[in-house]
Amino acid sequence: MRIGKKYISLFLGVGVALSAVIGSGVSQAGFIQGTRIKSEHPSPFYITLSPDGKTMFTANQSGHSVSIIDTKSQKILGEVPVGDQPEAAVVSLDGKTLYVCNAESDSVSVIDIAKQKVTSEIKVGDWPCSVKLSKDGKIAYVCCSGNMWNAIDMIDTTTNKKVGSIPTTDYGPRDISISPDGKSAIVILDTAGKANRSVDFIDLTTNKVVENRIIGESANLRGVTHTPCGCYAIVTYETPKIWLPVCEAENGQIFTNNIAVIETKKGGKVARLPIDELNDYDGNPYGITVDPQGKYVYIAVRAMHRITILDLAKLINVVASNTQEELDYIRDDFETTTEYLVQRVNVGLCPSSVVTSADGKFCYAANYFSNSISVISAPN
Repeated sequence: MRIGKKYISLFLGVGVALSAVIGSGVSQAGFIQGTRIKSEHPSPFYITLSPDGKTMFTANQSGHSVSIIDTKSQKILGEVPVGDQPEAAVVSLDGKTLYVCNAESDSVSVIDIAKQKVTSEIKVGDWPCSVKLSKDGKIAYVCCSGNMWNAIDMIDTTTNKKVGSIPTTDYGPRDISISPDGKSAIVILDTAGKANRSVDFIDLTTNKVVENRIIGESANLRGVTHTPCGCYAIVTYETPKIWLPVCEAENGQIFTNNIAVIETKKGGKVARLPIDELNDYDGNPYGITVDPQGKYVYIAVRAMHRITILDLAKLINVVASNTQEELDYIRDDFETTTEYLVQRVNVGLCPSSVVTSADGKFCYAANYFSNSISVISAPN
């Protein structure tokens, strides 16, 4: 892959995946989270692509801004100031508008992409941290995960006004994924203080929760995505130390690192699967995506500064070929990880978010502490 030297340096990741780094910080310094105190790091936290894949956007937490990047030239086209601590963004289906969640401002900034300018700011609930579009692009669903908050706010993308909210069954809705057919959504509820956190299934025709399902012995639910078929959803999370396998407890680990693969049919299985190995622990799995072709799952692992890549077909086979009781046992069997682990690719410091190109050839990761975007080629 050929990339302009001005913005990147090349290095090899684990295995055959090639990783390049695009500097995503602009010339000016950023700000410390929640303040206007200057720092050296804009801190890209979330990354997303335009529908045509030609433009990339990073929500910069400490910079209180959005960077706009041309994916072909790998050059930064501009930076747009937004509210305090932007944590997520989504592009309208026509590619003209960007919606940005400002966590500390309790608002969504609406950006005219061509003009690189905020045109309006919409007040929403406490700590908006995730935003996704309906299949027709008419509604933006915003997760508000603040203290004692339990709602998904809805924004009409025609009028850019808040038009309602969907109550969740518990506090802390952290992320939302819309099903491929657009009829339903799954929301992860990272309810503070709960040892068994859960997910809500929402019928988007009625805007009501139709099922709540527990992920046993779970904490720090961070990301959720559907598989292309819509038959499963995958959640990144951690298991607190009290339930750790002995091999991790002896090594001073605080959490074991897992994904939950959830059948989306009513009453389906909840497979809690490890992504750790006996002597290699992932550490704070965060953002997650599946390529459109359904080959690979990419997970941003913040504490280990890498992207973990899983084989989706092999992962689903583990779920399909085991009963719920067998799956409950597998959660603590680190040898299971080798059945679906493809490779781990070293990237910049503290990757928080990942997204894949439409053709599945590349994965992009936002490196929070390195002020960079890593570009990873898909495994051969």
